[in-house]
Amino acid sequence: MLVSLAQVIASGIVTGCVYSLIALAIVIVYKSSEAVNFASGEFVMVGAYISLFFIVSYSLPYYLVFPLVAVGTFMIGAAFERLVVVRIIKRTTGRESPLIPIVIATFGLSLMLKGVVRAVPYTEEVRTLPALMTGPPIFLGPVIITRGDLAIVVIAILAILGFWLFFSYTMFGKALRASSQNPLSAALSGIPVARMRMVVWAIAGLMAGLSGVLVGPKLLLTPDMGGVIMIALAAAVIGGFSNLPGSIVGGFIVGVLQNLMGFFFGSETIVVAPFVIIMLVLVFRPQGLFGGTFHTKKV
Repeated sequence: MLVSLAQVIASGIVTGCVYSLIALAIVIVYKSSEAVNFASGEFVMVGAYISLFFIVSYSLPYYLVFPLVAVGTFMIGAAFERLVVVRIIKRTTGRESPLIPIVIATFGLSLMLKGVVRAVPYTEEVRTLPALMTGPPIFLGPVIITRGDLAIVVIAILAILGFWLFFSYTMFGKALRASSQNPLSAALSGIPVARMRMVVWAIAGLMAGLSGVLVGPKLLLTPDMGGVIMIALAAAVIGGFSNLPGSIVGGFIVGVLQNLMGFFFGSETIVVAPFVIIMLVLVFRPQGLFGGTFHTKKV
């Protein structure tokens, strides 16, 4: 029993790493525009299918696939912000909040990306990505970890660490944080807030796209796999939508709790686990475990 439980927790940590990365993509957009990007799940899906295309068609190794996916999803995120979000903000300035139109636009982007992927012939077959790394499993006491899972954990943690260092210690990263936290003060300081907002959406797309490559070996690839956003939303809710480190911790919590619910109550409960977590957190601590004081805001 204890051995099986340890194995379940270890598996939850592996998936939790990916959930943390997707939750970060959601939170950084929320901090810059106060809107939830509901197309984040489709960015995950697009990243997985871009990697599948290059692996199947050109037999490219993962170290070449990752930068290609990063560039592709970065450009999609930037294009959406420039072509859609900017226009929405301009048309609603001085009249009403652009929040609701932006959220609706992300739903539209979600449907568009799903439709584009469905139009590609080879997406009709359900596939999975090959393991990131092959070889004999690693034994950590009673816990067995495949080399592919170890690669997922290492790459996800390195990506999270890289983004944290970028936002914390580079001038550009600090400018992005300033633009998200106080756009007016940032603009008065000479920071091009509009350009920073575009970069935030682009980076969020990149993060979600990379998550798709990581989760591809664990999930079946279908145009509907973007539903993983509900799990990432649960992670963001747990950590607090205004707290970047909290979303990372929330990802690990959701990954472990999801597996534990499946272990104790049956695999069917894994699907409903994110919804249960979201409802419980919203009822007992709406600001999340690491969020500040809860307050309402009129939009």
